[in-house]
Amino acid sequence: MRLALLLAALLLSGCAARDQLPDFSATAQQDLPATYFDAVIYGRDGTRLSATVFQPALKAGEQAPVIVHTHGWGGWRVTRPNGFYGTQMMSGRAAVKAWQAGYWVISYDQRGWGGSEGAIEMMDPEYEVQDALAVIDWAAANLPRLSMDAANDPKVGMLGESYGGAVQLLASATDPRIDAIVPIATWYDLSEALAPDSHLKVGWTSVLLSLGLSTGYDLGKFVQAPYLKSADGRMREPVRDELKAHSLTSYCARGQRPQADALLIQGMRDTLFPLNQGLAIRDCLQQGTRDVRLLGMQGGHILPPPMQRWSGLPPFNNEAVLNCDGRAINLYQSIISWYEDKLRGRTGVAASIPNFCVSLDLDQGVALQQLPANQRIELPATVIRPLSSGLLQPARFIPLQQVQTSSALVGVPRVHLENAEGMPTLFAALVVRHADGSSAVLSEQVTPLNGQASTELAAVSAQLQAGDTLGLRISGFSGQYLFNGSWQLSSSTLQGSVEWPQLLPLQPQLARH
Repeated sequence: MRLALLLAALLLSGCAARDQLPDFSATAQQDLPATYFDAVIYGRDGTRLSATVFQPALKAGEQAPVIVHTHGWGGWRVTRPNGFYGTQMMSGRAAVKAWQAGYWVISYDQRGWGGSEGAIEMMDPEYEVQDALAVIDWAAANLPRLSMDAANDPKVGMLGESYGGAVQLLASATDPRIDAIVPIATWYDLSEALAPDSHLKVGWTSVLLSLGLSTGYDLGKFVQAPYLKSADGRMREPVRDELKAHSLTSYCARGQRPQADALLIQGMRDTLFPLNQGLAIRDCLQQGTRDVRLLGMQGGHILPPPMQRWSGLPPFNNEAVLNCDGRAINLYQSIISWYEDKLRGRTGVAASIPNFCVSLDLDQGVALQQLPANQRIELPATVIRPLSSGLLQPARFIPLQQVQTSSALVGVPRVHLENAEGMPTLFAALVVRHADGSSAVLSEQVTPLNGQASTELAAVSAQLQAGDTLGLRISGFSGQYLFNGSWQLSSSTLQGSVEWPQLLPLQPQLARH
């Protein structure tokens, strides 16, 4: 994945847009052909943003809503329908499909990326968020035949993954003109996602830095002292405070919630922004009055092998189909249906999209109203030697429950420690051991434990078979948190309990054999 993105980035670096805005003065009563062209859009502070505008095929007098698309970290806009981003990345493919379905689509490079000017400000409300609103201003002023809610208020949808998902949430919390958003694999709290309890996900930060360097990022904030000091694996407070302030969690804390209908798509195997982030976004939005739905696919931010298993899917590892209670849901069709319902007013078209569905694997998923309640199981006193566990010796597996019948496990585990104070840094994962002796970390998620009486683990999902044994794996080392082991020589004893979701029965004909 890294090599493909790097080569494509090098080929497309410096792709600044040339302003090629057509003359629309005589188009009101003419058919418009499907085409695309480059444009320069000025941010509200005067920064030049490069954009590509996809003009839909419209009959004389026909109008269309506009979709504003932008990219993830290390990415760039969709420059043409058959380009890298438009064919290989989930949001880029969806943007092209929206254009083909008759929507205006503006795909733009965020400041500091691709062909846009300016410095990357890590989703600052005064910069990246204002840039997104400037794109809407530009569309209202320059594009013909837009479907409008009011003057300077076109019917607007937004689309993007990761970094491009976060800007939708903050822009919608700032500007009510945005009617429908589709944030894919994004964050609620960037500080907590990158560094749970300040333990930096060094595996991910190295990937993000290499992507940033390969696509022209000038390192900006990363050469500032608090960021440089965080390279030892512990996120410094000034960094944590800044990233939190630039996250939806701070907006929601002061009652400033997104005002658009939201279709959230989050990845179960996403070790950067796990389902917990999507659940928190949903909780914030559901306190308002808008329609909010959450689909938990398998893919998302997947670390390069061998740190994570490669699914065989294109970069970003997103599957096209989510299986939900035996029904195959095409995610691209769902995105278009969302816009058809929310922007074109075709009420009921989005009824096929579940309110909440979580995949168990690429073949099976379950529709839910809410997550199953957790059950609490006592954790037997367990001796751990942090220095060698998971590095020189196998990690410690603590069996806790045997599965009696074909079941689904979906939810957010939690570890409670009675002797948390003074405990060295350890890493916890929920694991299934099969009858044949093989085992797997559920959803490949690992969470640090560091002196907390209660720690929420990353959300997991799995399809289980009779004879499987569920347990907790504890280690003193994790490849996802390279610099955060405690390196303690002496042994420690864990005592406490574990919560995990009650198992849901699966129909035998749906269970995989």
